[in-house]
Amino acid sequence: MNSQIKNKIEDISANNLLNIATGFWASKALASAVELEIFNIMPKQGINIKEVTKELEIQIRPAEMLLTACTALGLLTKKGELYYNSPLSNKFLVKGEPYYFGGVITMLDKREYIPWSRLTEAIRTDQMQVLKDDSLGIFESISVNPEEQRIFTEGMHSWSIQTGKELTKVFDFSQNTQLLDVGGCSGAYCIEAVQKYPDLHAVVFDLAPALKIAKEKIEQAELSHRIKTHTGDFFKEELPKGSDVILLSMLLQNWSPEENHEILQKCYNVLPEGGSIIISELMIDDDKTGPISAALMSLNMLIETIKGRNYSWSEYEGWLKNIGFIDIQRITFHSPGANGILVARKP
Repeated sequence: MNSQIKNKIEDISANNLLNIATGFWASKALASAVELEIFNIMPKQGINIKEVTKELEIQIRPAEMLLTACTALGLLTKKGELYYNSPLSNKFLVKGEPYYFGGVITMLDKREYIPWSRLTEAIRTDQMQVLKDDSLGIFESISVNPEEQRIFTEGMHSWSIQTGKELTKVFDFSQNTQLLDVGGCSGAYCIEAVQKYPDLHAVVFDLAPALKIAKEKIEQAELSHRIKTHTGDFFKEELPKGSDVILLSMLLQNWSPEENHEILQKCYNVLPEGGSIIISELMIDDDKTGPISAALMSLNMLIETIKGRNYSWSEYEGWLKNIGFIDIQRITFHSPGANGILVARKP
């Protein structure tokens, strides 16, 4: 056997498969740590295991196991007998911090963990698993359950503020007067955009239950004078006019190509001449080989939606061209909720 081929074969290890197969161990350890609020009880001077058991009212055996796991995962650090938050946890896992990411972790754990155990059924039947009765769509079903609405919207807010921060770095809103965020949920993108661009105003368009939470977030950011909300269903009515840039972020992945064409057409109809549209998603590569984040999010759309999936850059470009948009640009970046944006203009 060729020695080079032999070495490559020997490099192949089942450990790679084990890391994939046990990925849920790490995600559940993280979710439990967030639920127990471990990262909120870590003082700057550190805390020992006995103090942790007292704070969380748990036994020393599971406390030691979870603390060890969190340390191994890079969520905590340990010096002597004292545990500390890692820089990652201090920035993203302490409640009250501007870019708190715990909402995403809680939403994924409470909403999607069990349905994902039925992935094989979803693949065999082409049916969503979050809802067994698909007579109501994903957002309608969430909107009739206040607790579910809160978990979902807080999760999307945590997700979107991270992505919104990156989006405002790659798209220049300085020439725009008003941003319309269609399906804007908590208003996170509008908050990030108007905070960075002082002359920009914004409108969050969504269903009423989501906008109730959006108003809270907007008030907390002290931006009620610059960000307004508009209640509506984009499949049942026209979008509000008056904005010269429209954002669709983590939205089109929820729908079929035909439904997405309808949404994009409605955006085109209300944009002024020269107005821009931004599609922000985890884009699939044109050759359908990845990337991992977009490919797995697409499987998540199988779990979550009736007809949704993640689409490729070229698929979005085709729809935009078909409707009449011009000057289509691809801009890549890295964030939890998108790996890039497509920007296009109405002639």
